[in-house]
Amino acid sequence: MESAKNNYETLRAVDPGAAVESGAVAPKPGHLGVAPLVGGEWSLPEGKPYEHGEADREAAEKWGPPREDLDRRTTLRAAVGLLAGLALAVWLFGLGLTPDRYLLVLLVPALMLRRGRRYLLDFVPFAALLVIYAQSRGIAHLLRPHPHYLPQLNTDKFLFGGVVPSESLQDWLWNGTQQWYDHVVLAVMRLHFIVPPLLAFVLWVKRRALFYRFAATMVTLSFAGALTFLLFPAAPPWAAGEQGLLPGLIRIPHNPAPHPSGAHGYHAISISRLIDPNPYAAIPWPHAGYAFLCFLFVVTILWKTRWRWLALVGGAIYPLAQSFAVVYTGNHYVIDLALGYLYAGAALGGIWWLWRRRGLPE
Repeated sequence: MESAKNNYETLRAVDPGAAVESGAVAPKPGHLGVAPLVGGEWSLPEGKPYEHGEADREAAEKWGPPREDLDRRTTLRAAVGLLAGLALAVWLFGLGLTPDRYLLVLLVPALMLRRGRRYLLDFVPFAALLVIYAQSRGIAHLLRPHPHYLPQLNTDKFLFGGVVPSESLQDWLWNGTQQWYDHVVLAVMRLHFIVPPLLAFVLWVKRRALFYRFAATMVTLSFAGALTFLLFPAAPPWAAGEQGLLPGLIRIPHNPAPHPSGAHGYHAISISRLIDPNPYAAIPWPHAGYAFLCFLFVVTILWKTRWRWLALVGGAIYPLAQSFAVVYTGNHYVIDLALGYLYAGAALGGIWWLWRRRGLPE
């Protein structure tokens, strides 16, 4: 009798005429006290009530979207606010938006979503780390003001049969004055300041777990670059041209403003420029790293959806356009781009591995 109490046994009918299922009934996920985890997501679908207890509510509040009951009208209103705030910022400051300025721009749609406090709690640390990164670039130049000229120059010559791509592109396209396509190229290059924070905000609205992972990856990439600027200061092609190593090669525009400014030139109002910026910072190229990181992140998110090929083909245009722009303008060698891509891939893979190892929601 005692052994029967301590072991699971198949039920037997008391009444021989009654039908009883043979075999134990397995519990269903809905019978448990916590929600089932599907695909690493620790949040309920938007608009669904919490059915699995307080633990599920806390997980959704921490990792889920900042607002779950987001309807189409509110989304449209927030999008209009974002476009209006961004247009005003570009009109005042130009495309070279610093993290502190962008923080204020993105606050507009966050307020329209009625999640201003949550936005500030999530984005202020992110923006602060990017400001610190910007200052660390300048500090690296103060500590190591004399860059290397030949390693990256010789590498490009080796890769392209004795030709430096920046030199060839300027021979073909530059005629001494800025043409319409030069203005387009410069605008594309300055999208570097626009796209990554915008992607971060879109991910935040979708699911904060995505934003946290993207922000961690971008900050890791940034400080890895800052450390490299200190350990191996590298001069870009235009600096080699000034030294006579690449005769005739210039920086386009030839006499650039110290900071890209908008119609009213309020470029000095920024805490991101307390220290003079690094005039070189060529290896690894931050534009390439950020552009390639945005591309990789979007592709990894959409890879299991029907949008994967659109993300793969369409998304590749952004880093490729950035790469062409900086090579043509004399700001970077091709090897700078390759190393920037390598740093971005390593940062993405490293944070993804750490995320999985710690069991964090994706």
